[in-house]
This record gives sequence, structure tokens and C-alpha cells, in this order.
Amino acid sequence: MSSSTAQIMVLVVEIVAMIVSIIMILIGIFQNKNSQSGLSALNGGNDELFSNSKERGLDKTLSNWMMTLGIIFFIVALAVCIITNIYL
Repeated sequence: MSSSTAQIMVLVVEIVAMIVSIIMILIGIFQNKNSQSGLSALNGGNDELFSNSKERGLDKTLSNWMMTLGIIFFIVALAVCIITNIYL
């Protein structure tokens, strides 16, 4: 594979990573804010640790999309690393 083809592949994969990350940010904005902030893990806040509440409706859909996009983003990041280390 030529160097220019590898550079084009890296560019395409990086554009996909940017699109996925922007969609993840937008989904994160629209997700439910009922849970405590991430800092509660540092100060020991566990009010909802043992609660038996399940996500439903739009919250569950957004959560599933966020999980899927996170996995896609991870795979795309690995692809960029592999392509750049092997071909460039």
C-alpha cells in the first residue's frame, strides 16, 4: 500500500472519529440529569448506588446509543493507531 493511500485512509478514519465524537457530545447533552455528578465518586456520594431504578424510554435509547458510539469510537481510535504505525 502506498503512503498516499494510507494517508487518505487515516484522514477518512479521523473524520469518522470526529463525527462520532460530536454525536456523542450531543447525546450527552440530551441525556437525563437525574444522576449525581461524576465528582460524587470522589467524595463518596452513593445515594443511588443500590437503588433499583431502570432506564426507560428516551433515557434508555440515549444510553444505548452512547454505549454503541463509545465502542465505535474506541475501534476507530485503534484503527488510526494501527494504520499510522504500520503504513506511515
